[in-house]
Amino acid sequence: MKKFRIEKEHQRMKISQYLREVQNYSGRSLRNVEVFLNGKQVRLTKKLPSHGNLRVVEKKKGTDIKPIKLPLDIIFEDEDILVVNKEPFLLTHPTQKKADFTLANGIVNHFLEKYGEVRVPRFYNRLDMNTSGLIIIAKNSFAQAFLQNFSIFEKKYLAIVDGIIDDEEISRIKDELAKDEENHKIQDFEKENLKAEVEKVRKVGKIENEEFEEKQNFEKDEKNKIIIERRIFRDGDNLERIIDEKGQYAKTAVKVLKTYHEKNVTLVECELFTGRTHQIRVHLKSIGHTIIGDELYGNGLNKELGINRQFLHAYKVKFTHPASKKEVELEIPMFTDMKEFLEK
Repeated sequence: MKKFRIEKEHQRMKISQYLREVQNYSGRSLRNVEVFLNGKQVRLTKKLPSHGNLRVVEKKKGTDIKPIKLPLDIIFEDEDILVVNKEPFLLTHPTQKKADFTLANGIVNHFLEKYGEVRVPRFYNRLDMNTSGLIIIAKNSFAQAFLQNFSIFEKKYLAIVDGIIDDEEISRIKDELAKDEENHKIQDFEKENLKAEVEKVRKVGKIENEEFEEKQNFEKDEKNKIIIERRIFRDGDNLERIIDEKGQYAKTAVKVLKTYHEKNVTLVECELFTGRTHQIRVHLKSIGHTIIGDELYGNGLNKELGINRQFLHAYKVKFTHPASKKEVELEIPMFTDMKEFLEK
């Protein structure tokens, strides 16, 4: 339930228009609400008075997902948003083959215990079963619609990849990508149609002390960063995706964090600007550095070395909160198995 105080500037606006344009409801989410003006239920077509109170009540929506008590690592929670740290080896949502014991079952149970009713879990992002990390769940259709349509969203992953990505290797990869872009020009309209958060704008001002240091850090980050813009394609029913001009535009930024020469691996940060299936895994393979433990795109598991899954972890998210409209940034440590592998 949401409550809004009517301001004079919105007088004579239809309630539906007010909720869409001022409170950022989507047209779809308005199909599932009842509205009360000064305590009386009214239609969405009614016009607002100069002052008063508007209450929006979302109609209850059930789910067939069975509630199952699971230990949840809750990172953030309020009346609109739930963010959890998903452990590896856990499906996000039931499938035809796996109908229970998924994160969704645990979320439904959490809502049942907290609110005394079954609520549908509205996942804003999902992770592969063997990928760990942050998942955002909207608690209502308003929050879901806002995140999908209005929120500035960033998501970053930690990955341990095969091989050493040093300065020389970064130069090789960038040269390869530059040639690739010359041979296969990305259509400008595809880039323009991405959400606003895709292309970040860096403001430049006077360079003095702190700003000079910021500039140096920025240049260092750019030196260690690889931007991959390669199309990802699914050929028929094959699970494995490939790089192909017939595919969908995809963009990933890969930043080198640390090299481990004794293990012949590199720790990298990957930032997604598009959300294609297996995007990070496919893009890393395309530059010759597959994720350690990746059974589909890499060399697979090695239990003797403690490699029991793909070492990919969603460790940082940033989003605009649907109610406060303020930026929320959450960061969690590297998952235990990845840390232990690097420290052995």
